[in-house]
Amino acid sequence: MRRVWWWLALGTVWAVAEAQIPAATWRFFGNPAPNNPALPGVGKQTIYYPCLNRLYAVNMEDGTLKWQYPADAPLNTTILGQPVEGEGLVYIGTSNGNVLALDAQTGSLRWVFTADSAPTARPLLRDGVLYIGTGRGEVYALNARSGEPVWREPYRADDYIAGQLVTDGETLFFGTNGGLVHAISLAGGRRRWVLRLPAPNYDSQPVLAGNTLFLTSSDSVIALNPASGAARWTRRFNTDFRLAPAADENYVVVLTRENRMFVFDHSGRIVAGDKEPIEVRYEPLVAPEIHAGKLWVATRRGTILCYSLPEGKLVWMYTLRPPEGTVDANNRRVAYLALTGKPVFIPNGFVVATGEGNLTAFQYGWVDRTMPQVVRTTPAIGELLSGQLPLDFFARIRDDGTGINPDSVQWLLNDEPLPAEYEPSLGELTVRLRAGTAAKPLPDGRHTMTIIASDWAGNTLRYTWAIYIDNSLRRAPARSQQQQPPRQPGGRGGGGGRGPDF
Repeated sequence: MRRVWWWLALGTVWAVAEAQIPAATWRFFGNPAPNNPALPGVGKQTIYYPCLNRLYAVNMEDGTLKWQYPADAPLNTTILGQPVEGEGLVYIGTSNGNVLALDAQTGSLRWVFTADSAPTARPLLRDGVLYIGTGRGEVYALNARSGEPVWREPYRADDYIAGQLVTDGETLFFGTNGGLVHAISLAGGRRRWVLRLPAPNYDSQPVLAGNTLFLTSSDSVIALNPASGAARWTRRFNTDFRLAPAADENYVVVLTRENRMFVFDHSGRIVAGDKEPIEVRYEPLVAPEIHAGKLWVATRRGTILCYSLPEGKLVWMYTLRPPEGTVDANNRRVAYLALTGKPVFIPNGFVVATGEGNLTAFQYGWVDRTMPQVVRTTPAIGELLSGQLPLDFFARIRDDGTGINPDSVQWLLNDEPLPAEYEPSLGELTVRLRAGTAAKPLPDGRHTMTIIASDWAGNTLRYTWAIYIDNSLRRAPARSQQQQPPRQPGGRGGGGGRGPDF
């Protein structure tokens, strides 16, 4: 009842994986989960999708439901962090302080451990031990099979632990909201070092890459020696960093408060974003992540952005949309689905969740042969209107397979390009012709309009229709954003953010 799966296109596997474009392949619907504090977890063949008070075990290949926990009434608490699979079990933490171990095959409860406070950090499973960080600063080490504590006492940082616990060798690292970075031993939970950052940090997550820990702290990017906590280098800016950095074995990437991107090498040298600014199109929702050599950004406008490194070129973007015609309580169109976290990577792609309880999988190896669609235009096919300025033209386009490449979008009038503006998050294409510019009134008679758009897979739409100009007509008043245009052919179902209805 709660699942819907669909394959957008049948195709052959491409020979070179790096040349592939992510395509949306299935979608699972759980219960609504606005502001979801938990991320989906990835097992060997299962994605564990927490939706506030229920956990869904979803088949990774086709999005079908394996089981849900609880099987009947939902929990009276909220799932936090990120589910972790191992030892034949899947582990979740809840806001009432419980850590639950469920059978990975059936979802039945195996054991419960109750911490002194809610397990707020994303847990870590290593060598049969489950490490948990809590909202009051405790770190627990639990036997993954039994749930029994491994350490005599939890480590106490006395401050909220968020983000993810990370390890290097036999050391566990984490940051706290108060601007402290802790390093403790995996054996016994003894403190190795603690560093107070020079200024408050908005996102306390330390990121380990190579043999360095990277952090942001107010206006600074900091690289630490994980063995001692000593700074290897620090770079200060005339702006703030509100998100943790992203890093891999080659690069470190930070996004400023103004959504500007800087790319460093591990020595602290800026390799991109300094002389030629790199602007991230929308405000990030959470810290970016580097995966397979590319930077991935989940945004507050329902859009996933992917940039090449180190140059920071946009190579893919996709907006999660609802079925066409979806409206909110005020009868305004819902243009996009609100994301609740970053993409979570699986062996052949990634999944991303929305506040509506929508889990969408993007996978490589599927050839999308379906072109974008125009779902609404103003003026409509065959519409009769005055050609006197000002003139406003609007269209809505969408592509649910690989998404629309914004650089490909054009609007032609009688085969001549018009000054069009395309807003990807809304899927809206706008032309505004005004007196005092190069625009001229349209003469009487038949005129053709053409919209051209390609998806990231290269499928190109060329949508042409005719309008008729009669300048003896009184010029119609400009359409407000609340007016509804004539009905147009529908598009593919596919959204949450609100957008104007033209």
